[in-house]
Amino acid sequence: MLTFHVLTDFSATAANALRYAEVLARHLGAHLRLWHVLPETNGVEGRYFSAAAGGLTATESAQQLAELARKISRSVPCTHEVITSDAAARLTAAMRSSVGHIIVVGNSNPAKRMTTAATSTALYVVRQVAQPLLVVPATFRAGPVPRRIVLDTDRRAVRLPATAETIPALLAQLTYARFPLTLSHLPSDVDHLLIRIIPEVVGIHVYTSEFSPKMAEIAAQLHQTGLLRGVAHTVATARHPSIEQGIRHAAARYRADMLSFVTRQRSFTGTQFLQSVTARLLAHSRIPVLTIAEV
Repeated sequence: MLTFHVLTDFSATAANALRYAEVLARHLGAHLRLWHVLPETNGVEGRYFSAAAGGLTATESAQQLAELARKISRSVPCTHEVITSDAAARLTAAMRSSVGHIIVVGNSNPAKRMTTAATSTALYVVRQVAQPLLVVPATFRAGPVPRRIVLDTDRRAVRLPATAETIPALLAQLTYARFPLTLSHLPSDVDHLLIRIIPEVVGIHVYTSEFSPKMAEIAAQLHQTGLLRGVAHTVATARHPSIEQGIRHAAARYRADMLSFVTRQRSFTGTQFLQSVTARLLAHSRIPVLTIAEV
């Protein structure tokens, strides 16, 4: 059973991420689990997790979380928990079963400078918890489930944890055509047929060099990740002077409503991570981002 673990501080940004997760959960028959972190006053994690607005006490925060979970339970199964210390360790312990868990957080400002992203909850969680992470920007409103998904890859081999098994199953469910294709004599049905047979998942590679890499090489690299195993997809490349901007432009070109990629572990050390393409995409994407950290 798939479970979306939604971190909430009861803000508008968190509520927006929760609505998105609720839409996905209803479509997929998944569960929701709400988490509220009470930052320790002098703890290391206090800078990454916001206290509840309005200066709520611990008891009041727990009551508000329980009420929120009760409302959500009217549409999808929902449980809740308050974390009072060591949030990363508690989240890891709660997901002992490696497959079937996705952490969901909101991004309050996709236009922020990277100098202010050092305390981002998403950038902290992706470095601490070995589970897929879904980041929902506050500027993106939940509507229909995502259908057009772009997955970015580079040309280096990658080793993914067992938790990555959740991603291809999720993408396959999201893009599965649940209704039969009906065709008549109308010319417009030909266009409808073409739309239906073109895969809705696009594997992309953005490069800055003068010469384009071979498509077979990029396709092989996508296959090696396993993230699109069993998922119908096409492969495309694009040249751009900025990898980050190139990925975002490619996502716009293919009208993607979800972006996915692997978070490279090698860029996790110190402040260098904030300069990585991974961090900038997580901080700046205006569509939801689904990522998984390499081993």
